[in-house]
Amino acid sequence: MKERFSTLFSIGLMIALVLSTWWASEYAQKAVQIDPPPRLTHERDNWSEKFVVLRTDLNGMVIHRLEGDLMVHYPDDLSYEITTPRGFGLRRDNPLTVATAKKATIYDDGNRIVMEGDAVLLRLADPKRQALNFISQQITMLVKEDITYTDLPAIAVSGRSRMNGIGMRYNNNTQQLDVLKSTDVDIVAKDSRDRSTPVESKKKP
Repeated sequence: MKERFSTLFSIGLMIALVLSTWWASEYAQKAVQIDPPPRLTHERDNWSEKFVVLRTDLNGMVIHRLEGDLMVHYPDDLSYEITTPRGFGLRRDNPLTVATAKKATIYDDGNRIVMEGDAVLLRLADPKRQALNFISQQITMLVKEDITYTDLPAIAVSGRSRMNGIGMRYNNNTQQLDVLKSTDVDIVAKDSRDRSTPVESKKKP
């Protein structure tokens, strides 16, 4: 009888010990954050100088090249800020373009690039069309779509023709320039017969 009581007492003691250990562990985990979540602030975590970034299509062909003097990464919004950016649109079937500005910010895994400060998109001339300059204080480039737009005042210049407007959108796939609101248009007769004229499509509210 004594041996049976001793066995039951030992089993009960072990059960009590296991329960008390489990309770202590649960309490400690709730009371103290063992691995607190990282605190994300808009502070750079890495950077690169004199960099070059290439974007390719599904066939491995380079469709866009981006370079600059300094690139800084911010972990809170996964953005990159670039000093003196230079972007090159290199799609084989589209006109070549060059974009410059004082600075730029990259979003959406590199698909959306916001160029700021004397931002210029230049569509280079070729045998079929004249060069086109798209100028504003801020332009946004959608790399995959090969589209550039702004909601701010902008100037489009092609040959001797010039157009001022507020809100412009240039599609490099179709070479079409849409203007939300034009304020001043100066079209030279020769340029108006050229399909590369900046006044290819106007939209007025």
